[in-house]
Amino acid sequence: MKFNDFKQMALKPLVLVGALLKKGWRYISKALSSIQKSDHPYIVVLGKQFKALGKKINFQKQSVRKQYAILGLGILVGFVALWVVVRIGGLVLFSTCSYVLESGSSQSFARRLKPASVEAYKVAPGTISKRIQTVGRLRPSEIVTLKSEIPGRITEILFKQGGNVKKGDILIQFDDADAKADFKDAEARLAQATADFNRISELRSRNIESGKKFDEAKAAFAVSEAKLLGAKARLDKTQIRAPFDGAIGIMEQSPGTYVQQGQELVTVVENNPMKVDFRIPEKNLHDVGGGQAAEIKLDGFPDQIFTATVEAIDSKVDHQSHSIAVRGTIPNPQGLLRGGLFTNVSLIIGEKGDAILIPESALEREGEMEFVWVIKNNKASRRRVLTGTKENNKVEIVAGLNSGEIVVMAGQMRLGSDGHPVRMLNFNEDGTEKPKEEQKKIDDVQDDE
Repeated sequence: MKFNDFKQMALKPLVLVGALLKKGWRYISKALSSIQKSDHPYIVVLGKQFKALGKKINFQKQSVRKQYAILGLGILVGFVALWVVVRIGGLVLFSTCSYVLESGSSQSFARRLKPASVEAYKVAPGTISKRIQTVGRLRPSEIVTLKSEIPGRITEILFKQGGNVKKGDILIQFDDADAKADFKDAEARLAQATADFNRISELRSRNIESGKKFDEAKAAFAVSEAKLLGAKARLDKTQIRAPFDGAIGIMEQSPGTYVQQGQELVTVVENNPMKVDFRIPEKNLHDVGGGQAAEIKLDGFPDQIFTATVEAIDSKVDHQSHSIAVRGTIPNPQGLLRGGLFTNVSLIIGEKGDAILIPESALEREGEMEFVWVIKNNKASRRRVLTGTKENNKVEIVAGLNSGEIVVMAGQMRLGSDGHPVRMLNFNEDGTEKPKEEQKKIDDVQDDE
């Protein structure tokens, strides 16, 4: 392809665009001419301005390059003007909407909503337990790690690992051949010594045998008796027995394993009752005594509360943490609890008679924050509160509510924003409680929304 041919092909699109722009300017000129013929005063003034601008530019007498430049500049100015109009218009619209919302239009919208049916509760002072909240750890009431008292080879394991054992049950049997032989030898020697002692005693009673022979026979009898006891003790050590009733753990060794003296073999624990160890601040030392109740909660049993009884209080205060150790006991007949579990302890130390209480169902939670819906003039508004002790489905409100205020305890999902109108199913509009026969439950009515 020759260069001239390539140049003509490249210039064709530009020539086409120029022709279109030129044609567009003719239409704009015709529109301006029609505008100039209008009798409206604003149009007349605007037409004069455009006519003066047209004479000044004198578009038809300009070169093609300048015509393209004038048209491009006009298009650019038009786009900039359009952007400015849209931007300023958007800001004006946003400011107007914000002013309308802040001036109470949302409340006006809420007033047009249908009242939401809710169950209400009138806040009143009540009695709740005073408690010390702390953490603790469970431990078995009895625990022992069984060790081998002699070196030897295991011949039998006579328990089910992880099962229960009774006091005195044989758990592990060692090779006892040597111990049994020593025991029989000691028995025979004791029998011989007993016979010799009896015979010499008879002769001594008739003054036939000397006192020296009698004393030697008596000593030999005592030595043989002691050796038999020692042989029996060594024979007994070839068997490991359960020291008490409880649960046995897992054993690593197998029959045939040779173990050394003092080697740990298996653990036996008694899990009923369990013990719980925890600490309380030294300032509460005089608030705690034996027999007091404490509520125990565990992450593994979120829906259960276990009750512990204070069994013992340490005799000294820790000088670093300024706390004192307390131990309680927990009945564990079903064996649910295990030693080492982490617990939340709520120690009851008295009662508080003027606590502000509401049902736990009245609370709404968002992360660490808690809220209630307060009803005033038959409209519900959301309010943040601070809570204290929780007991028997009631919650103590430390801050945020006053006695006599009415809160929503059921039906919060039907409420939208602050100022939402409500219809109380169990209270009259003046805040007085309805008779029992006129009260309704939230499940008895359909959603009003």
